[in-house]
Amino acid sequence: MLKNLLLAALLAVLLAVPAVAQPGVPVIHSLAQLQDSLRHVMAREHIPGLMLTLVSHDSVLFEGGLGLADIAAQRPVTAHTRFRIGSVTKTFVVAGLLQLIEQGKLNLNDEVHKIAPEIPIDNPWEATDPVRVVHLLEHTAGFDDMRLNHVYNPTPTDPRGPAALAVFRGELRCRWRPGERMSYSNPGYEVAGYLLEKLSGQAYEQYLTTHLLRPLAMPDATPALRIIPGPGMSQGHKFADGHYQAVPLLPIYAGPAGSMSASAADMTQWVKFFLHDGRTPDGTALLQPASLHEMETAHSPLSDRTGLHDGYGLANFALGLKGKVPFRGHSGGIDGFITAFGYNRELGVGYSFSNNGGVRAPKLEQLVQAFLLRQLPTPTPPARVPLDVAAVAPYLGHYRSAAPRNEMAGFADYLVGGTNLRRQGNFLLNEPLIGEADTLLPTGPLTFRRPAEQTATAVLTHDKEGRQVLITSSEYALAAGFWWWLPPALLALCGLLVLTSSLAALVGLVQVLRRKIPRVQLLPRLLPLLAASALMVTLAALFSLGEHIWTAGQVNLPTVLFSLGPLVFVACTVAGFLLTVRYFGHFRRRAVAWYLLLTYGALGWLAAVLATYGWLGLRVWSV
Repeated sequence: MLKNLLLAALLAVLLAVPAVAQPGVPVIHSLAQLQDSLRHVMAREHIPGLMLTLVSHDSVLFEGGLGLADIAAQRPVTAHTRFRIGSVTKTFVVAGLLQLIEQGKLNLNDEVHKIAPEIPIDNPWEATDPVRVVHLLEHTAGFDDMRLNHVYNPTPTDPRGPAALAVFRGELRCRWRPGERMSYSNPGYEVAGYLLEKLSGQAYEQYLTTHLLRPLAMPDATPALRIIPGPGMSQGHKFADGHYQAVPLLPIYAGPAGSMSASAADMTQWVKFFLHDGRTPDGTALLQPASLHEMETAHSPLSDRTGLHDGYGLANFALGLKGKVPFRGHSGGIDGFITAFGYNRELGVGYSFSNNGGVRAPKLEQLVQAFLLRQLPTPTPPARVPLDVAAVAPYLGHYRSAAPRNEMAGFADYLVGGTNLRRQGNFLLNEPLIGEADTLLPTGPLTFRRPAEQTATAVLTHDKEGRQVLITSSEYALAAGFWWWLPPALLALCGLLVLTSSLAALVGLVQVLRRKIPRVQLLPRLLPLLAASALMVTLAALFSLGEHIWTAGQVNLPTVLFSLGPLVFVACTVAGFLLTVRYFGHFRRRAVAWYLLLTYGALGWLAAVLATYGWLGLRVWSV
């Protein structure tokens, strides 16, 4: 009681202080002003409709929608229009598992292979660092994220149990020691959902419905994989070429990672669940406050063990305006829909919204948070801490990202050379080779924050192998050593050689047609251009699949080109090298032959990099 009275007194003082505008975010004094601002962003970003709920203690400030749920039908968004909420589903799965933990059926530190040995996890560190339940929920198992063809299920049936896990067998491989690095992985939540099913004896959809949705009086929400279009469901859209396109409401393979659909009325109750310490509207405790605290706490990653305590917890992380009081919650993205859910239990406020334009428009969340915090002042910046020069000196130098969300995308981090950490007066600068520098202000000997942040979000430390590590809220990077510059230098050389040899190939073609050089030189001269073209076709196909990812599991032109492109690139490189060697003596100018061999050597290095990151032998239409 005393704690509540002190909090109320503090809030009364804070509410009496004039609000300070967030840079780029206006001070919003009324609900009408908020709605006008949201509509302006929606029009600018081509967002047809928005479902929204705003909660303050026991009061619902707003529960409904703006705009259209379906453009074709001209149907407006209402409080009971369901939107796909994507990864916000993970918060429900975690709540279900925490219920089982409270019942003694599970523990966060349980080893997954002991409670479910049938799960096909490939962990080279199993003897010393097994995958534990907490690693699944905090994305620290080291799993890859979903492959392109493992996102949407184009077949008429949904694999369940071990069959569903078999879809992700390739992703369930630990790429580093479990419990070391945070890297977002939807397949980990497929495993978590399977554990929920195995230990409860119910399908995860049935469990969540019975033990969370219905007790919380969520009238419309459903975790069903198969979505039936109609009056109660919003249609996802995509704006392209000057008009809106409907996005198919396909089921996903990793249901526990993102299958939930919910309305504003549903999300009101989910926000209240957190604001009311895990209780239902009638006061029944579905979770104990201690379990909610566990949900909000990062347990396993190296960053948490070395000074950072505000990272990704159990499907729960910090969300907030820069320099403002943070919210906690989760976001979600699924084609055609972008969702956010956040709350602050100390202030008793929370929100959820989802747009059906599939647009990541951060201004929407900034406006919503600014409205809920409209009467709070901007917190006083933390006191400056002097930089411990001696402590940071051994850590200065180059770092390379070492925890890519998708293994295939890791080649880009390798090629661009990572970042350079250097001292600048009383702070550090983290400077990428491409992009803007990140300023890190000290909060302790080896912990740091960005200028607009209130708490430490970066740390310098060592891993179990003794390697130097830089961890921030957005990356996990290992010291790159002296040769950090070699990959970007080789990439630049490769690009220069391909460009010049491609231009020379066109000149060579003319010369062959005019019979000024032997015809046997034609292919060695042309193949660098053909190899580069194969890579360009591969990237174009990847872009097309990214725009229409629901087609990734089917045999079509983009999937075929994306699969064959890297193989054609390698074939052109190998063939060109062999032909140049074979006809080396036919080149009147030996410098041209040596130049071609150098070009093929550079292309061979690039082919080896692509092979290392899994780009060869892809069949994205095959599960």
